[in-house]
Amino acid sequence: MLVLPTLLLIAAVAALAYFVLRVPETWQRWAILGGAVIVVLFGFIVPLWFWAARRYTITTRRTILRDGMVVRRRREILHARVLEVGMRRTPGQVVAGSGDVSLELGGGQSAVLRSVRAPALVQAAITDLVDAERHDREFRRRSSEEQPRL
Repeated sequence: MLVLPTLLLIAAVAALAYFVLRVPETWQRWAILGGAVIVVLFGFIVPLWFWAARRYTITTRRTILRDGMVVRRRREILHARVLEVGMRRTPGQVVAGSGDVSLELGGGQSAVLRSVRAPALVQAAITDLVDAERHDREFRRRSSEEQPRL
């Protein structure tokens, strides 16, 4: 997720160094510096900020999605509600070793864990946890039906 912003940062610093040394006027140097600061701010700092604000926690019973720096959001998804676990990888994500893992919840609802490392491993782990939760719930339901009532 940060490959392109990092390349943009390197290009902006290289262009700044090249052009600042070549222009004769002081106001042109300040204009180039201001442009480079804007490019670095919106091309690198903001994507880095959004990337750093996203957290995923996977427990045995739920997956917790947290994001936001200024406005924080938290979403808990019980594994018992998950119907399907999918994975999607763009060519850039394949090169970077990341991918998106989606959790289908039914009723048109879904949740996406974006740009996670080793997405096949995350998908397999969540699938195993979803299956274990279903089996555990089924076992509890059957054992409560078998107990005699007094």
